[in-house]
Amino acid sequence: MEYSQNIEFNKIRTTSEIFSDYWRFMKVEWRPYCLVLGVFVLPFAFFGAYLFSQQLNEVFALATMDGTDMQNEFVVDGSSVKNILLAVLSSFVAKFMGMFVSCAYVIKYMSNEQLYVLSKERFGIDSFLPFISQYGLVALLATIVMTVSVSFGFMLFIIPGLIFLPPMSLLVYDVFITKSCFASFSRCINLCKTNWRQSFGVVFLCYFAIVILSMILGGLIPSDNSMANILLSSVLTVVSETVMIPFIFLYYSLANQNMRL
Repeated sequence: MEYSQNIEFNKIRTTSEIFSDYWRFMKVEWRPYCLVLGVFVLPFAFFGAYLFSQQLNEVFALATMDGTDMQNEFVVDGSSVKNILLAVLSSFVAKFMGMFVSCAYVIKYMSNEQLYVLSKERFGIDSFLPFISQYGLVALLATIVMTVSVSFGFMLFIIPGLIFLPPMSLLVYDVFITKSCFASFSRCINLCKTNWRQSFGVVFLCYFAIVILSMILGGLIPSDNSMANILLSSVLTVVSETVMIPFIFLYYSLANQNMRL
C-alpha cells in the first residue's frame, strides 16, 4: 500500500472541519488503522465482554432456578469477584490500548510512516515497541488519572464529570508531547479553556454518536448473552476508540488557538 500524508493535523479547525477531516482520514486509513486497533484492542475487549457475559448468565440462572427476584438472589462468591475484577481490568486495558495505539498511529502518520501488523518484516509489535518504551508508563498513568477523574466526577453529582471529560479526553495524547502526566493534566485543562464551546461540542458529539451507534447495533441482535452479543460488544469497543482521531484534531486546534492568545 502506498502511503501519503494528505491531512494536516497541526492546524486550527472549526468543529465541522474536525468531523469532516475525521471522515476523510477514516476513508483512507480505515483498513490499516482498524487492523492495528483490532490486533491490540480486540482480544482484551472480547475477554472482558465474555467474562461479563458469564457473570450475567450466572445471575439469570440463579434467579430462574430459585424463582425469586434477581436482586434478592444475587450472591457473589470468590470466583465471581475474581471474574468481575478480571473483566473490569480487561476493559480498562482495552481502553488504554485503544487510546495508546491511536496516538501512536497518528504520530507515525504525521511522520509519513505507518504501523504495520501484517508484513513479516515489519510486524506491528516491532514498530510498536519504541512507543511502549518511551510512552508506555506515562500513558498508562494518564489513563488511570483520566478514568479516576471522570469516574469520581460523575459520582459527584455528574456535573464535575462533565467538566473533566473534555480535557481528560486529550490527556493521553498530550503525554506523547510533554512526556509528563502531571504537566499534561493542567495543560489540557488550560487548552480546553481556550475554546470551551468547541471542546465540549466535539467531545460530547463523539460520545453521543457512540451511544447512538451502540443502540442501533444492539437492536439488531437479540438482547441475550450470546456469542453474537459478545462479538458485537467487542467490535463496538474497537470502533469507539476511533474517536481519538477527532480528539487529536481538537487537541491541535486548541493548541494553535492558544498560541494566538
